[in-house]
Amino acid sequence: MRVKPMRILAVDTATESCSAACLVEDKLHQCRVLNPRGHSRLLLGMIEEVLSKADVLRDDLDAIVYDAGPGSFTGIRIGAGVAQGLALALQKPLLTVSSLMTLAEALAGELRPKDRILAAIDARMEQVYWGCLERDEAALGGWRWHQSPRVSDPDTVSAFTAGCVGVGSGWDRYAAVFQKDDEIVWRAGAFPDAASGARIARCLLDQGASGEWRDATPAYIRNDVTG
Repeated sequence: MRVKPMRILAVDTATESCSAACLVEDKLHQCRVLNPRGHSRLLLGMIEEVLSKADVLRDDLDAIVYDAGPGSFTGIRIGAGVAQGLALALQKPLLTVSSLMTLAEALAGELRPKDRILAAIDARMEQVYWGCLERDEAALGGWRWHQSPRVSDPDTVSAFTAGCVGVGSGWDRYAAVFQKDDEIVWRAGAFPDAASGARIARCLLDQGASGEWRDATPAYIRNDVTG
């Protein structure tokens, strides 16, 4: 039983969207900017902004979480560096979340029982990072993977899209390939965000998760650098 509200700082720099969020129990304070090239310049100021809005000092945080990918190599490294530095300096637990799971989390309130989400992020080089998930409160982070995160060409992904709800920049670019002859519901213009990462982190902490800064490493999925 908690003796004080849980305070979680989340950052997400894995895609074109740069965001920070502070979750204090059920109250969320967030800042988000769509800026493909400005993450390193924006992130620290965004962190200070959400902490100020939440009236939370760095030392009072219970945990820090960052989006470990997949996504932009450069973006992920920025988020990892900032989150690891804060966790080390403050001696706080550091957790990671998947960018694909945060995309799914943003749709959680709109799903019907047993709905599956196929989250896909444009990986450039005519490929996408993708995974298929279903809401399951008993699973790690509140989501069960049907297809774990991977990188594939769009034609390969199209074999798994039937009956799913689509989300992510991969759908924005390859929806025509993914859908083929099926009419599939998908959310346009969606990016991973720190607010969803904070909610997943709260679930992980409630499930007993903890993390050391040195163990919270990026999940690039692909070895080729694409930005």
